[in-house]
Amino acid sequence: MTHHRVSAVQALDYPALRVTFDDGLEGVLDLSDLIAEAPVFAPLKDEAYFRTVAVGEQGWTFGWNLDGEGKEIDFCPDATRIRIETQIVEDLADRFERKHIAAA
Repeated sequence: MTHHRVSAVQALDYPALRVTFDDGLEGVLDLSDLIAEAPVFAPLKDEAYFRTVAVGEQGWTFGWNLDGEGKEIDFCPDATRIRIETQIVEDLADRFERKHIAAA
């Protein structure tokens, strides 16, 4: 299994992030479900704090308060990549279906 690193992360329209990987793949990660449902993500309800997102050392993680051991909120690049790749495939399938419905 190839492990990818995060090369950049940028806060977009709250609560979405643009995540770019070391091989150039990028996508949007919408965190609204996690922020709404998981108490551990409660600090991210503060939009100003949300915008402080950063890439961790050597791109092996990204998140917030990465220097605060035991207080960090971080994400695994591999799990994030799976989520973004899934969204890309679902978006392509939706476009394909709409194109074929419109052509019929």
